[in-house]
Amino acid sequence: MIGTFSMIEGSSLLLTLLISFLFSMGLARSAQTTNQKTYDFKVFLDDDEIGFQRFVVSAKGTRTQINVEAEFDVKYFFITFYTYRHTNTEVWKGECLKEIRAKTNDNGESFFVEGTSKDGTLRLHTHDGEQTLEGCIKTFAYWNPAWFQNSRLLNSQTGELQPVEIQIVAKETFTVRGVSTPTHHHRIISDKFTIDLWYTMNDEWVGLQSTTKDGKKLRYKLQ
Repeated sequence: MIGTFSMIEGSSLLLTLLISFLFSMGLARSAQTTNQKTYDFKVFLDDDEIGFQRFVVSAKGTRTQINVEAEFDVKYFFITFYTYRHTNTEVWKGECLKEIRAKTNDNGESFFVEGTSKDGTLRLHTHDGEQTLEGCIKTFAYWNPAWFQNSRLLNSQTGELQPVEIQIVAKETFTVRGVSTPTHHHRIISDKFTIDLWYTMNDEWVGLQSTTKDGKKLRYKLQ
């Protein structure tokens, strides 16, 4: 009986250790789980649908990766007057940009931005040459309003570090997927453009609007 009891007790201890190990492995996997959010927008110029822009945000610990894709075609009587293609991958650590790889075709004019941050310095290579930016650099990270609270933001199309003013305009009702939704209205003002953004009370990005050089409204409608 003693031997049997000891064997059972030993098996129970082994089972307990195995369960604890598997449980700890499960926790480790959970801690490394990637949280992903997709923002899919139809894009309109005034009332005409001209394309889409998609943002996929993948967060894992303090690392966040953003993949952006945009395609616009402006047509008039079946004739295309303007095309725009843009892809961009950004890697952030905390609230600071660590890597960027972007390509843009703006109606036949090509742009690229490539950069890596090391020791607090972001080294950029663009169509205009090379530059070095110091400190915690941020892009126009619309998907996270806490991230673009800077006086200068990096333009992912041109590589230009643009002076901006960030305003919180008001609490407003905004239509999201056909439903009237309470939102916070933010505004980004630069010397070249003004961008209006809307977020739910949980800081989910749900809308964007800007005005083109010829006075038309560029609007993003969340799908």
